[in-house]
Amino acid sequence: MKTEIAEGKIQVVMEPRGLVVSFKQAALFPSGEDTIAPDSLPSLDKVAAAITKIPNPVRLEGHTDSRKINTKRFRSNWDLSTARAIALLDILTTRFHVPEGHISVAGYADTAPIASNDTEEGRALNRRVDIVILNEQGVLGEPSKPETGASAAAAPQGK
Repeated sequence: MKTEIAEGKIQVVMEPRGLVVSFKQAALFPSGEDTIAPDSLPSLDKVAAAITKIPNPVRLEGHTDSRKINTKRFRSNWDLSTARAIALLDILTTRFHVPEGHISVAGYADTAPIASNDTEEGRALNRRVDIVILNEQGVLGEPSKPETGASAAAAPQGK
């Protein structure tokens, strides 16, 4: 991923919630679309290989800039940001075999900018998909999963 980082397509940052691998929109998607660009597949392959080797849950987060979208396919930035996260989920699970139970998706539209939306440069930074490899603190905000196995069978059931 050294090349992708040097070219500015990907940024990797450690945050309190975990490791964030941020793909700039231009690195994955054509503007206003949710179809993953074929030239991004080698980069996604590297990320998928790393994800499958660790037990941490992963959240795929779609983000947009503040310019409103209203097309036949996407009624709002919420639709676009979520569709991009789902498109990434689909390719990670089908092409790269990342287990579905390992991943969740979220769409944030323009509510979590990392730069000002007042300039084209800032808007370009805000159009991104983040792959967040959650640590223990980050997992605290995720829904709990039901227990499986003998311990679940022995657990008392509430009314």
